[in-house]
Order: sequence, then C-alpha cells, then structure tokens
Amino acid sequence: MERVKKTDTLEEAAGNTNNSPPILSQDDEIYLDEPYGGLFGDTAIAKVVEELVADPTMDYRPKHLADITGKSEASIYLILKKLMKLGLIEKSVEGKHPVYRVRVESKKFAALSFLAYAMLDDRDGTGCMDMAVADYYNSRLREEYEPKAIATSDGWKTGQGIITDDDSEERRRRHTLISVIV
Repeated sequence: MERVKKTDTLEEAAGNTNNSPPILSQDDEIYLDEPYGGLFGDTAIAKVVEELVADPTMDYRPKHLADITGKSEASIYLILKKLMKLGLIEKSVEGKHPVYRVRVESKKFAALSFLAYAMLDDRDGTGCMDMAVADYYNSRLREEYEPKAIATSDGWKTGQGIITDDDSEERRRRHTLISVIV
C-alpha cells in the first residue's frame, strides 16, 4: 500500500473525494476487524481492551462486553478481574449490577492508546500517534521536565546589588547559567 503524506486527507490519499473510506489491500483488510490489527491475536481480552481504549469515557457492563466479544459473561468477569488487578479499570456498583470504567490516568491506558494510534499510522500513514504523544507530553509531563526559567548572569545577580555589564570579568564568571526548576 502506498504511504500517505501527512498533508493529505485520507480521501485525497485514496484518490477519492466523495467521503467514502479508503480502499484497503486484502492483506490489510483481514486485520481490520481484529483488535490492534491482530498484534495480540483475536482473543477475548484483546477485544475487551480494544473496546475500553476506543471509548474510555463509557461505563461498561459485563453483558455489553459479552455481546461484543461473543464470550460468556463468566469469561468476561475473569477478564475484568484481571484488568482491575492490572490497574487499567475500576469497578463501582450502580444498583445491583457492577459497572467498570477505564482509569484514564493509568499509564497502561496511555500506552495502549498510543499503540492503537500507531496501528492506524502504520496502516494509513496518518500522524495520530505523534499528535497524541505531543498532547500527552504537553498536558502531563512538560511542567515536570522543563525548567520554569533560564537566565544568564549578564546583568543579573541574586542577593543585594545589581551586576551591570561594566562589572569585572571575574565577577561575571562566578554567575554562569542559572536554571530554576520549581
């Protein structure tokens, strides 16, 4: 399959502008219905994880997940128990029935989301993962890893007095680069 330029829309890349989906090769098409493009096989847990990552704001009930995967509710409960132990989801009870929610603050959720975007990028040539990683960095990591301020000593001094450009060379050498991280 030909790579798509990041500037192209999927429709332009597929040579069609009537909003129909791009045409996939037979090799790509067989993985379209498998979670993560078949990377983890066609297992019930892979299908459940794909569903959770696809819509992390939804409240999930075991019956709904059983209907999607075609597996029994008993096997879905075992999968949900495992995903809770791994910290990917949390359980609450509404009425008589349990409800499961994705823990969106989980790093496992972030990693699975990046993987889902990577699968799209590799298949369609989009830049979804790059945008997701940039958003994650800007919203969660930037403040922790980037300095709050950077200054040089020319014209600056901590404490009393002000260093001017006329001050001695020796004094300026003592006040090199200052990086303040709060």
